[in-house]
Amino acid sequence: MFCLNTFTGALADKKGYRFTAYIGTVVCTIAYILASFSSKVWQLMLTQGVLFGVGASFLLAPTNSLAAQWFDKYRGLATGISIAGSSIGGLWFTVATQSIMDQIGPEWALRILGILTLVVTGTMNMFYFQRVPPKPRKRIIELSVTKRLTFWLIALELFAAYAGYWALVFYIGTTAKQIGGTLQDGSHLLLVLNAGTVIGRVITGYIADKFGSINTLAVSLILTVAIEVPLWMTAKSLAPLYVLCTLYGLISSTFISLNPVIVAVHFKDIPLSSVLGMTNMFSGLGGLSGSLSQGAIFETYDKRMNFTNTIIFSGTFILLSAIATLVLRAHVIKKGSDRRFFQRV
Repeated sequence: MFCLNTFTGALADKKGYRFTAYIGTVVCTIAYILASFSSKVWQLMLTQGVLFGVGASFLLAPTNSLAAQWFDKYRGLATGISIAGSSIGGLWFTVATQSIMDQIGPEWALRILGILTLVVTGTMNMFYFQRVPPKPRKRIIELSVTKRLTFWLIALELFAAYAGYWALVFYIGTTAKQIGGTLQDGSHLLLVLNAGTVIGRVITGYIADKFGSINTLAVSLILTVAIEVPLWMTAKSLAPLYVLCTLYGLISSTFISLNPVIVAVHFKDIPLSSVLGMTNMFSGLGGLSGSLSQGAIFETYDKRMNFTNTIIFSGTFILLSAIATLVLRAHVIKKGSDRRFFQRV
């Protein structure tokens, strides 16, 4: 989904946000319907893994860019509210999908989700009004951005953040079970974390408008490490895990909602969706390599008995993301006319 965003982002800037989003709607709907007829694992991998990921990339490209185009003073808040919608959708889809599967089975559950995707996203796509009209382009990828240090610092920050972020999401259920909880406890913890991201993305968007998006991102990443490592490593009961998921949800996911704001501010001369697509490629690479690495670490070093090394891996990469953000801050200040250390960036 993220790696393909390099091309879908460029397509959105060239052909229009609405056109690109409708392609995503159709492809995601087809993926759900085909998955409902799957009888083997490889068929599910192709439909829900590959095909749905392709469709989601077409939807992601214009969606992440839209709010940042229309707002200036309240750009962080607007983007935070719009991206918080993905968390609300995640909450609803998780509960609704399980309920539908329990009542009528997985096949019809997938078909119903496909129909809902077609209706809901198809309707919302009608309101994708692009502030900057699409323009003819000579090249698909804006290679000129790769000559800027700002681009590479954002890419490093996203790669490291995605590499470390998903550890808690993937393993919180297993953690709950190891300390005496149930699978249902794991599901509840994930719902709490997801609910926290809804509130956190909106609040941090508002804070970013007041104090600067890079400043807010750096602080939130540092706080994420300070919260995740000690609480997760020392948890012996469900209560600390609920505290962890609440705080992690509120604070950690800000890099998802603030990066479109940072890109919009510092790449005003280049079509927004194209640059976001290129940076999102590093998000995908980070998420993929991080997930595979966490699985190998949990299997080889933690021996499936604890999460010490997995937690250290996650915290290290989130801290690396924070360092990249601080270097980005210093670079932006150095380029500007105001060299004060304490300023809104």
